[in-house]
Amino acid sequence: MITVWCVCWGDKYDSYCVQRLQESVSIALTLRHRFVCITDRQIEGVTTIEPQVDFPGWWQKIGLFYPGMSDEYNLYLDLDVVVTGGLDNMALKYSGCNFAAPLNWAASGHGGIQSSVMLWKGGTGCHAEIIYRLFDPEIAHWPPINQPPTLWGDQEWCTQLRAEGRLNHTPIDADLVKSYKYHVRPTHSVPDGCSVVVFHGDPKPADVAEDWFSW
Repeated sequence: MITVWCVCWGDKYDSYCVQRLQESVSIALTLRHRFVCITDRQIEGVTTIEPQVDFPGWWQKIGLFYPGMSDEYNLYLDLDVVVTGGLDNMALKYSGCNFAAPLNWAASGHGGIQSSVMLWKGGTGCHAEIIYRLFDPEIAHWPPINQPPTLWGDQEWCTQLRAEGRLNHTPIDADLVKSYKYHVRPTHSVPDGCSVVVFHGDPKPADVAEDWFSW
């Protein structure tokens, strides 16, 4: 069983974004799974649970790794991703990894961890729990600021843990997860073999008119 997680926190995304992602996953992931949204609201047709932490904005994603929160195997997807292909291959390929996520493409965090897509082995005492257990809210700020030692977001926190040798990170195959800005927008087409397109920063999917998807 795979638990597919998303987080809908604050007013940036509405219920439709969650429902749309759930529908996309139901088509793309044929392996046995459940879909769960961490949120403070009720969303029609979606299983929701209350957050375990009260961290603002994208820092709420740290709560995915709250002790005992996750099941045996987990897949997380941001609400601003577009699923463009099957997810079975990705889920099976990284099922033996403690924590897997793409490498970041953006110049601001190139080579760091891109947390729009994450897979991890869960269960009580799992390796990935250190993302929560070692986290100090004092290093976070909302709205985010680029002022070291304050970190910009959860991606930078995971990248720091990796650099310190605390987080065992496996990069997800670059062919499976692509950036809209860098890999799709230049040609207005999705590269072959891509399962997820990430709309990091701006624009968001709702702001884009493309032939390969409709929002």
